[in-house]
Amino acid sequence: MRLKKTSNHNKIKKILILLLILTLSVSFSLASSCFLDASKPDESEEIAKGIEVEVVIDEGMTLDQIASALEDKAVVDNGFMFRLYVQQKGKEKNLTPGTYKLLTGSEYGEVMDKLSAGPPILTFKVAIPEGYVIIDIIERFSSELPFIDKEEMLLALNVDNYNYDYIEADGSLEGYLFPKTYEVTMDYSAYDIVDMMLAQYRYETGGLDYIYAENKDLTKYDILKIASMIEREAYIPEERELISAVIHNRLDIGMALGIDATLTYFLEKWDEPLTVSDLETDTGFNTRLYAGLPPTPICNPGLAAIIAAINPADVDYLYFVVTDSQTHEHSFTNDYDEHINNSNDAN
Repeated sequence: MRLKKTSNHNKIKKILILLLILTLSVSFSLASSCFLDASKPDESEEIAKGIEVEVVIDEGMTLDQIASALEDKAVVDNGFMFRLYVQQKGKEKNLTPGTYKLLTGSEYGEVMDKLSAGPPILTFKVAIPEGYVIIDIIERFSSELPFIDKEEMLLALNVDNYNYDYIEADGSLEGYLFPKTYEVTMDYSAYDIVDMMLAQYRYETGGLDYIYAENKDLTKYDILKIASMIEREAYIPEERELISAVIHNRLDIGMALGIDATLTYFLEKWDEPLTVSDLETDTGFNTRLYAGLPPTPICNPGLAAIIAAINPADVDYLYFVVTDSQTHEHSFTNDYDEHINNSNDAN
């Protein structure tokens, strides 16, 4: 009887130990489950579709790695399925390394197409307004393009760099740098930019009719000088042809042009009035002292000013003066006394 009792006691002890182990195992499993659940993102907080994210595809990444990177950024909902989709389309070798801006929750085909096309090319848009001078252009490009500096632009603007038959300038490209908004990429050099502007000038002016200028023995470069003066003087579009007429009429009779913008250009005094001593400066750009055209254009004119230079209004005006300082409207006349009265009445 004693032995049997001991045997029963051992059986009970073993059962209790098994129950304890089972309880601890269940408790550990529950704890682990809770920890893992806590570490997972809440499905109710899924990333919304259509959010732009950056994905970097490094050189040498496998399709598995690319698919995982896309899933990590929620661009695709399932990296494994995306991998199968790409393989089924036979495009696994077409995915191009680079930095991409992609949208969360995208369709597999859309993502595959973008990665196959390669990363978008970074472009910069630089606006060059009508009337800018070379110094302005250098400043604009060097300040807006991180890969272009002033010294490089200055060297690129040497007229000797370009052997184009339509460039008549001697020493300066002023006038030929056509104003517009240019789009450039990181691989552009300063030379490429200047060459592009010169090509744009040729494109814009190549089809113009210069018969009026030829009949007056004026070269295309002469017209560019006239256009640059029109650009600097005309604030109101309708006055371009009138100012052109005054310039042509004065040239016809050998009368000094008297356009102070030419001297302003030479002295680089765009933001302050000319003084009496300035007006006595002995330079070909002083069109009060010297008849004829200035040595170079005084800015880079737009197409409208160039067209006005070869199509002046059919009027006999010899004088014009700003009579409204707010609108920059001019009054025109062929009579000197009337011109003086207009000047006195100016506000």
